[in-house]
Amino acid sequence: LPLNVPTGDVVGEKLSNRDKEEKATYEQSIDAVTRMILYKWINSGKFFDSVEGVIATGKESVVLHGEQHFAIKVYKMTLSEFKNRSEYVYNDYRFKNPRGVLRIWAEKEFMNLHRMVRAGIKCPEPVRLKKHVMLMSLIGSNGVAARKLKDVVWDDDEHKTDYLSNQDFLKSECNMYFQAMTCMYEECRLVHGDLSEFNLLYHDGDVYVIDVSQAMDSSHPRALFFLLRDIENVLRFFGKIGTENLPSATEIFNEITSLSMDPEKNLMVQVENFEKDNRNVQLHEDKTKPADMEWRLYDAEIAASGTHEDPAAQFN
Repeated sequence: LPLNVPTGDVVGEKLSNRDKEEKATYEQSIDAVTRMILYKWINSGKFFDSVEGVIATGKESVVLHGEQHFAIKVYKMTLSEFKNRSEYVYNDYRFKNPRGVLRIWAEKEFMNLHRMVRAGIKCPEPVRLKKHVMLMSLIGSNGVAARKLKDVVWDDDEHKTDYLSNQDFLKSECNMYFQAMTCMYEECRLVHGDLSEFNLLYHDGDVYVIDVSQAMDSSHPRALFFLLRDIENVLRFFGKIGTENLPSATEIFNEITSLSMDPEKNLMVQVENFEKDNRNVQLHEDKTKPADMEWRLYDAEIAASGTHEDPAAQFN
């Protein structure tokens, strides 16, 4: 065979290499410090009695299954895996020290998830954070994790009548994702920044947003650029699975941001120019006093729940 034609041996080698990479990620993440954190959580008797395996692995983290109802996200603490992440925290008032990005990457996701839970967005509920290990609720049922959107089978024989032939259903599903993005932007003041079928879960007809460690405050100078990219990713996916008459990216962008971008002009160019012209404008009065804002939101959450838990408890 020609040299550029993959054979069975080549395919097998690629699969083998991928397994080795996933194993290396797991072994690198579960070090002595991580094991001690898990051991203490198990001994506390509050959460889970055992760790039952790996739900997912990635370049930056590994997600473990903590018995029935918990997921445990362990972040890798190596600089090489985060070399391309500086763009997501640039000028984020919560993370001014670039040398501390690795140490607080888990804290960033923990705080973002809290914002989303307060706003009623469907996402994993953060439970505890200790160093680089985050405990959160498991999205799924009967101890089985929900599937990512990319893994949902939309065109099998069993669901073809209900899904692909039902354009109203597909459009409603697409709108559900954009509603989540709108709520993140308006209520949480967050832009996901890496939203796609790989970072969305589908469970019991609902969409759940995950992997928000890179999500940025809407005051980030490139927030609108990342928002547009998220919109295009979602539109591209639903177009790929056969959804017809989708709205344009400009329509969705204007609806989420309440801006008035011209649909006849290049949207990316308009966004770039808008960000350039407004880079030095303070978009939110709370930007200069983030601690006051977070404390006010915390007080409101405590008042609504009727509990008086120590605010430091979730970090221990």
